[in-house]
Amino acid sequence: MASNVKQHLATLASLGGSPKDQADRYRNVLESIVKTTGEELVEGLQSFVESIVNENVSLVISRQLLTDVGTHLTKLPDDVSKIVSHYTLDRVQPRVVSFEEQVASIRQHLADIYEKEQSWREAANVLVGIPLETGQKQYSVDYKLDTYLKIARLYLEDDDPVQAEAFINRASLLQAESKDEHLQIYYKVCYARVLDYRRKFIEAAQRYNELSYRTIILESERMKSLRSALICTILASAGQQRSRMLATLFKDERCQQLPAYGILEKMYLDRIIRRSELEEFSAMLLLHQKAQTTDGTTVFLISILDAERPFTFC
Repeated sequence: MASNVKQHLATLASLGGSPKDQADRYRNVLESIVKTTGEELVEGLQSFVESIVNENVSLVISRQLLTDVGTHLTKLPDDVSKIVSHYTLDRVQPRVVSFEEQVASIRQHLADIYEKEQSWREAANVLVGIPLETGQKQYSVDYKLDTYLKIARLYLEDDDPVQAEAFINRASLLQAESKDEHLQIYYKVCYARVLDYRRKFIEAAQRYNELSYRTIILESERMKSLRSALICTILASAGQQRSRMLATLFKDERCQQLPAYGILEKMYLDRIIRRSELEEFSAMLLLHQKAQTTDGTTVFLISILDAERPFTFC
C-alpha cells in the first residue's frame, strides 16, 4: 500500500488542471490514507506530507492540503498523530516561513498530546517553536498571550519557575492589550504561581487573595486561591505586609473553612503552635514550599523563627 501511495502521489504531481482539480485529487488520496491503520497509516501520511511540501506543488495548494492534514491529525490516535506531527514539522522546517499557520496548528496539537501524557517540558518546548514574534504571520494579541501563558504553566508543572517567569514576562507586555477577561484571569493565576514558585510568598499571597474574590472563577477555584493565599502568607517573611495579610485573612470568614486556619489564627493572635499542628501544615505544602536551606531548615520554619513575635512549639 505504501509503495502504491508513493507512485500515485508521484503521478499527481505531473498532472495538470486547475488548482482546485489538483487539490481535489490530492484530497482523494488523503481520504483513502486516513481509512487505513497502523504502520500503513503512518507511512501513508508521511508519504503524503513529503509529496505536498515539495516545491513542485503550488504553495497555495500545499498550504490547503497541509491544513487538511492538520485537521486529520486531531482525529487520529495520539501515538500515530505524534509520529506524523514530528515528521511533518521536520519536513516543513526548510520552508517553515511558507507554512507558519499550519505549523503553529500542528505544534498546538502536539503540545496537547504531550500535556495529556504529563510530559510538561516536551509540551512547552513544542510551543516555544512557534515564532510568535519573529515570524512573518501576524498573530493576534490573544493568541500570543494564551500561548505564552500556556508555556509558562507547562514549565511550572515541570518545576522550572525560571523558564516560566521568562514567558510570564513576555505575557506581561501583552495582557494590558487583551480584552478577554478569561485570559486576564489566566495571566493572574500564572503570575501568582510563578511568584509562589520563586518563593516571593507575600506577593503571591496578595495575588491569590485577589483571585479569590473574582466571581468569574468557579467557587471551588476561588477557595483554592484563598487556600494558596493563606499558605503563602504563613510562609512569607515577617514584616508589615505579612501582618496586614494575616489580619485580612483572619477577618475573612471563608478562611475558617480551610484546614490551615488554625495556624493562621495562632500566628495572628500570637498563640502557641503545637508541633503536631506544624506537621499537619507541612503536609499541605508543595515541594517548592518545603525547600531546605544548606543547614536543613525549611522555608516554613524560617518564616516562623523570623517572625516579629516569637512562636512557641510544644
